[in-house]
Amino acid sequence: MPSWRNILAETAARARRVPRLLWVAGVVVLASLGVALWLELSGPPYAVLSQGLAPADGGKVIAQLQKLGIPYRLQAAGNVILVPAPQLAQARLQLGEAQIPASDSQTAWSQLENAPMTTSDLAQTAMATQALELSLQQSIQAMNGIRGAQVFLALPAATPFLADQPKPAASVVLDADQTQAAAQGETIARLVAGAVPGLAAADVTVVTTSGVTVYPAGGAMNRGLQFATVAQIEAQSAARVAGLLMPMVGAGNFQTDVSANIDFTKAQIHEISYGPGHLTQHSSSRQSTQIGPDNAAIGIPGALSNEPPGQTTAVSPPVPTSQATQTTQNQGPPGQTQTPPGQGKNTPALPSKTSNELDQSFVTDEVQSDISKPDWAVKSIAVSVVLNQAALPPGIKLDEIKAAIAAAFAYPDVTVNVLAAPFRKTVSPFGGAPLATAATPLAHALLEVLAAIALLFGLALPAGRRLANLNLKSILPIPAPEPRPLPTVSPPRDFSELAEHAAENIPGVARLLQSWAEEND
Repeated sequence: MPSWRNILAETAARARRVPRLLWVAGVVVLASLGVALWLELSGPPYAVLSQGLAPADGGKVIAQLQKLGIPYRLQAAGNVILVPAPQLAQARLQLGEAQIPASDSQTAWSQLENAPMTTSDLAQTAMATQALELSLQQSIQAMNGIRGAQVFLALPAATPFLADQPKPAASVVLDADQTQAAAQGETIARLVAGAVPGLAAADVTVVTTSGVTVYPAGGAMNRGLQFATVAQIEAQSAARVAGLLMPMVGAGNFQTDVSANIDFTKAQIHEISYGPGHLTQHSSSRQSTQIGPDNAAIGIPGALSNEPPGQTTAVSPPVPTSQATQTTQNQGPPGQTQTPPGQGKNTPALPSKTSNELDQSFVTDEVQSDISKPDWAVKSIAVSVVLNQAALPPGIKLDEIKAAIAAAFAYPDVTVNVLAAPFRKTVSPFGGAPLATAATPLAHALLEVLAAIALLFGLALPAGRRLANLNLKSILPIPAPEPRPLPTVSPPRDFSELAEHAAENIPGVARLLQSWAEEND
């Protein structure tokens, strides 16, 4: 087993074979990554200043921050603006002082208030109408589920030359889901009608960007709203089935498909029902009693109405003898009045008359009712479920699952089909883009360091080794050697004069030789 010294020596030998240019490049990359990491970690934390602004408003905020010298960052494709946390309060106050971002309605009302006196009445009316439209638009956009809105007001000018003044009207265009727009269409119409004098809610038209009219609702649901209702019913039914199957087989072990048959027929029914009983609606009773002959004087003495009627000239019919005799016996002597039984002979005769009247009216047991059927009703629903056979608990039959699903719906006709089959596991591809988007700045720095390390050890070092072991002579052609000039032979020098001078100056030559010897030592 090699020792660590041998390994270190081998690594140093390999490192020497790497070109210096690669080492310099690696050092520069690592230094830049270290500086970036230090800047990320040493800076102050950032806080959210604003989010969800329109592009125009976001540009105004960024321009003002640049004027103020406040650093900022953008996240979520520019929808979120971050500033250093210590400068958050200062940025908010200074932006508020500059009225940035100012709403369009505030700007419109400010322009109307600051309009010069020379502005015509028509221009002032147009500015007021625009400001009112923008205010209503801002209020509608603040509602839940409304992504955007546009309000258009048609306000005719009041004139004394027309007997019937034209009525105002309004239109609202919503950018929202079909169900949200249908649920809030009437509320939006009432809101707009309440802000404009003389405008009725029936004169406000609310439509969506897909061209569906949500208010006023017609006699029948339009096609787009019908499709949205069917999709909503099917989604709710699928969620209900998933809630039943999730605890049983687990998530990802079943697939559901729901098809709903909905009746959109709208009907008005007037119904009259009669019962066995009756009720007394009106009852009046009158009773009068009179004793004595009809021609007897009754009332106030001396009044003309108290005089008896005159003698009539009509002749009485002949009375049979037996009957006349009986009548005479009963009446007694002529000129004497028959005394009623139980009264004395001296009791005067009194008038006598009796009549009873009863007036009653009855009402039969009648019930009238107006029945309006709803805009839609579920006629039938079909549910198909495919279960993972491996995840199906033992002891549970498909018929029991089918019965449980069918019992979860109270519709008139429910059809359920359940199938158990093996599932194939699908491997979802790794999404690197969402991970990089959601990563924090620290994670970004770590990813950059890892990328630099991978680049260094995966590309730079192997390339350096190959370049060090590469024989360029075997690849590149060897150039032909340049021709060298022939050496020239110089004649031998004549040292006779030098020998004569040395013979004349022997001490000087000796000193020269001694100095050369000392220098060489």
